[in-house]
Amino acid sequence: MPCCQVRPHPLLAILWAVIAVTAWVTKSYGADLWDIYELALTNDPEYQAAVLGHESNRINLPLAKSAFKPSVTANSRIGRQISDSSGPSQTSNNNSINLNLNLPLYDKTKRVAITQSRYQVDISSLRLVDARHRLILRVANRYFNLLAAQDARQVARLEKITIRRQMDLASKRLEVGIGTRTDLFDAKARFKLAEANEIQAQNQINNDLALLKQIIDITPEALSTLNDSAPLALPAPNDVETWINQSIDHNIPLKAERLNLEIALQEIDKQRVSRSPTVSLDANHRFSDSGASSSTNPSRPGKINTTSVSLVMRFPFYLGGAINLTTQQAGLEYNRTARLLEQARRLASVETTSAFLAVASGVSQVAALFDAITAGESALEAKEQGFSAGLTTNLDVLDAQRDLSRSRTDYLRARYNYIIAVLELERSAGQLDEQDIKRVNSWLDVSAQ
Repeated sequence: MPCCQVRPHPLLAILWAVIAVTAWVTKSYGADLWDIYELALTNDPEYQAAVLGHESNRINLPLAKSAFKPSVTANSRIGRQISDSSGPSQTSNNNSINLNLNLPLYDKTKRVAITQSRYQVDISSLRLVDARHRLILRVANRYFNLLAAQDARQVARLEKITIRRQMDLASKRLEVGIGTRTDLFDAKARFKLAEANEIQAQNQINNDLALLKQIIDITPEALSTLNDSAPLALPAPNDVETWINQSIDHNIPLKAERLNLEIALQEIDKQRVSRSPTVSLDANHRFSDSGASSSTNPSRPGKINTTSVSLVMRFPFYLGGAINLTTQQAGLEYNRTARLLEQARRLASVETTSAFLAVASGVSQVAALFDAITAGESALEAKEQGFSAGLTTNLDVLDAQRDLSRSRTDYLRARYNYIIAVLELERSAGQLDEQDIKRVNSWLDVSAQ
């Protein structure tokens, strides 16, 4: 994508230098975005559960194919039987061993089940890819949320410095009789508000650290910050319809729903062909020992070996109407799945449009906020000079400082929002991969760890 870059203002460079120095001083484990992502791959429980779920689902295909492999069963019985009738009592063996082999030769329903299993494995693979995409977005969101909280804290600290300077000036002017107590009270009130903002930012940092630890099981205290010359580019191509079409063709959840529809269609066929005959080969070998003995005939052998091989055909003529009912049920499930597919298609279109507009507007928003900082610095300087000349009040200066701090915070946050929007656009179009993480990682300043 062609890049349009926003050059930082000199005073903003000072702000980022303060942020970088603070991150270096508090360093215990430094990491950039790629480091965090690699840790999340092996430590995030949600993604690891998705990996194991996929490994489990892959077994469905060989499990379905096993229906056409031979099955061998064996059972045995060992016992003695004593009979006492009007004649002499008899004792006989009651021993037997049975071996049975069954080999399915023809079964349409099981063939359809194999096809369905192939689709299920493909769906599982797509869901694993989607889990990887969601992991990338979670890592990026939590990484840049933490940076934004750190930025807010530094802005609050800088605001405290400037307000304290203004508060000292108001105090001196009051001492020499050219100031008012109102000016001093206004400065003190704004100073306390800046302290509250710093406390709130620190609390947000702690929360964001906990959220980041949740997926990597480590608490990094130093993160690489976003480079002040990170590129800002419009989507390429800069046409939302092109991106929507790309999403309809390659969106991962949408592709999974298409396969679900194929499975539902196959289920209708499976229920219909359940009326078809099945053919299997059965082989059986039986050994029995029923030798008997009595007082008049102490031994009489009764050992028998029997072997049989047969071709078995089964015709399901009538099953209580179950076939018609299950076919009707499969048709309803197909219609339901078709509605879910349409829902997924519309959702993909909405998400793509939203991400596209966020990227496109993000470029303009960052540029506008940058200009707002420049204008705010000029306004603050003019009001400080006016206050020194007695043309403006101290409250006017404090308001200008507040507006400038807000513009700085919004500007830094907007740059992170732009990056997240780029990643979300790539995901909705089915193009997100690790190369996107590496590309964003190249925009970071690793020296800030």
